[in-house]
Amino acid sequence: MEYLTLKQAAEATDTSYATLRRDIENGVLPAYKVGRKYFITSAAAEIYGEKRRAVNSIDGYTIRQVMEILPLSYAYIIELIKNGRLPAVKRGRSYIIAKTDLQSFIEKAQL
Repeated sequence: MEYLTLKQAAEATDTSYATLRRDIENGVLPAYKVGRKYFITSAAAEIYGEKRRAVNSIDGYTIRQVMEILPLSYAYIIELIKNGRLPAVKRGRSYIIAKTDLQSFIEKAQL
């Protein structure tokens, strides 16, 4: 089994060092800590990279863009996302709502 340092994993997954570190601390990316260094298996890094690429390829709207389309407040849209009524994925610090998910949400809301 091959292990990568955070720097190597960041290069392999096209992700920043800080993002990897945050995802390790949040339990998103499994890693081993030896002293002050983290090590990630190459298989885990590959899976993580695929997930990141999938999230980055989603064609959708930010919450601010949804607010321009629908007369809803930022807080209400966040509540819809957290309750699972409006599907969204987290990209960095922002939520992205896929165009198809927003369209189906609007259709469900119509009477």
